[in-house]
Amino acid sequence: MAGDRAATNLVGRVLAIVAVEIWLMSRSAAATSYVVGGSSGWNTPANGASFYTSWESTYTFYIGDVLVFNFINGQHSVAVVSQSDYNNCNTASPIQIFNNSPEDYTLNTTGPIYFICTHDSHCSQGQKLSVTVSGTNAPPGTYAPPPPPPPYGYSGTGYLYTSGAVVFASMAMYFLVM
Repeated sequence: MAGDRAATNLVGRVLAIVAVEIWLMSRSAAATSYVVGGSSGWNTPANGASFYTSWESTYTFYIGDVLVFNFINGQHSVAVVSQSDYNNCNTASPIQIFNNSPEDYTLNTTGPIYFICTHDSHCSQGQKLSVTVSGTNAPPGTYAPPPPPPPYGYSGTGYLYTSGAVVFASMAMYFLVM
């Protein structure tokens, strides 16, 4: 009887660990939040439009990702505009406009999306951003091609299949249940 209880307890612990690991792995395919401009935020850049172009070029954006615009209320805005209005810094007919910081803008369509600041001449001074949104990240369980084989003569795999969060959670759960 005591042995049955111990076995049932152990099975429950193992199932709890597996459930936590599956949840953590599924979170890795979740949307990502990006703070526009990094620590500089959404401001008139000192080096013109190249600042936001350079910032944008370091990321790949997917449907569901979130752009976080941090700015000073009353001094800046975030307007979603057409490509023509983006190119000409036309602030007269935005598709959407946001005046309260922080603005969390969820990317919900593929293709290019254009943002400008409508205050003063901020857009013409470089406070504008164009991002191209790719499709969605592959959900868990979807086929993804295997990684390429390691170089000839390489003895290790060279690939890390498990995130650090999963390893940490697994170790924490192990020590909690033992």
